[in-house]
Amino acid sequence: MRPVIKVSGIDKCVGFGDVICSNVSQVIEKEAERGSQEIKKRERSLAPVKSGQLRKSIVARKGKYGISRMVRAKAPHAPLQEYGTRRGVKAKHFAEKTRQEMVPVIEARLRAAIQRVVKR
Repeated sequence: MRPVIKVSGIDKCVGFGDVICSNVSQVIEKEAERGSQEIKKRERSLAPVKSGQLRKSIVARKGKYGISRMVRAKAPHAPLQEYGTRRGVKAKHFAEKTRQEMVPVIEARLRAAIQRVVKR
């Protein structure tokens, strides 16, 4: 079901649009940050441990454009552990498992947070 918003008058309409845009972007920013931290934590828990360097290298940071976050492992051997090699290192897929598990939950939270702001 789509939310219905009734606004009468051009001044109220413009003001309402400004409030919604700023509030929605703040909510998205907050939820994206929270989600990226949860993904980082889960990815660290699934990452294989030998020296601990791979787990320590997993970081969450702000993206360059718009409201975006990026979680990645900066260790040089991270891709070898994630995807495996032809010479005997089995793929662990720790990042892929984390994304499959966490992204739907974060998307649902984002939708719910935006609906709360829009319904005000």
